[in-house]
Amino acid sequence: MSCPTQKNLTLAHQVIRYIIGTLDLKITCRPEEFNCPFSSTDTNIMMFTDSDWAKSVDTRRSHGCYVIMFAGAAIAHWSKAHKSVMLSSAAAEYYEASEGCRKIEYIRGILAYFYGFELPLTATYIDNRACIAMAKMLVFSKRQRHISIRICHLREWCGNNIIELRTNGTKFEIANIGIKARPEPAFLLLCDVMLGTVSFSEL
Repeated sequence: MSCPTQKNLTLAHQVIRYIIGTLDLKITCRPEEFNCPFSSTDTNIMMFTDSDWAKSVDTRRSHGCYVIMFAGAAIAHWSKAHKSVMLSSAAAEYYEASEGCRKIEYIRGILAYFYGFELPLTATYIDNRACIAMAKMLVFSKRQRHISIRICHLREWCGNNIIELRTNGTKFEIANIGIKARPEPAFLLLCDVMLGTVSFSEL
């Protein structure tokens, strides 16, 4: 701040231009009890997780993202490179879904305390069928033993009916917005869903 370079000023100008260009954007929550136009499927807690696989040229680490939605709009999101190299695309997706579950546990705890009762299971959308199959298996196969023990709680959560893993096409994967560039129409549509302008069931 005391001695900004030209690069710092250029980045500051970009931030200001972004703020000016997005002044009209707002997040609209739509509680079901207020006769909102969204269905209960859209207003309950939902989580979307996605990950690329080894896209980093230097480290070969994957990049993952999760988006958590409640009352028809995004309330939490995360986009970051994984801390270790994943050996398959399914493992990368599994890792990111597990990371999302850690955040879901925190949010569900707050809402359960607020409402005074246990919440229904959280629908979790993943566009990788192998990852979903791995989470529902009773034991790891030889090909899955490389997956870290610390993320095995995803399977436990599925078994305890805390989350329900559902398949989702890549085109409608909300978390995809945090790992790769999308064409402008697709990007704007996913933004509208996260902002609560369009319901997920309308996609």
